[in-house]
Amino acid sequence: MYRTFVRNVIFDGNYFNEIWIDPHYEIKHGSSINDDLILDLLQDIEKRTYSEKKRANGYDYYELDVDFHEKLYRLILVVPLHMNYLGVRNVYRRSK
Repeated sequence: MYRTFVRNVIFDGNYFNEIWIDPHYEIKHGSSINDDLILDLLQDIEKRTYSEKKRANGYDYYELDVDFHEKLYRLILVVPLHMNYLGVRNVYRRSK
């Protein structure tokens, strides 16, 4: 079940004020990543370009990397076509 948060985030030129975080990341990365970190990472995505965008089942999926406190993270984001929220499907650390 997604956890929802009210935050102001601009991504891909669109304004979102509702964030949905999928707890999927907790399976493998729960010891090093939490919802607060994810929300911090999202504050830095306005100026980021995504490395990949795919459309499937009425959703756009994005992959992008965020360098935060000298650590690199990969975010898997999902946006429904009606664009009423920004979803975080997964987050994990990447090597530089």
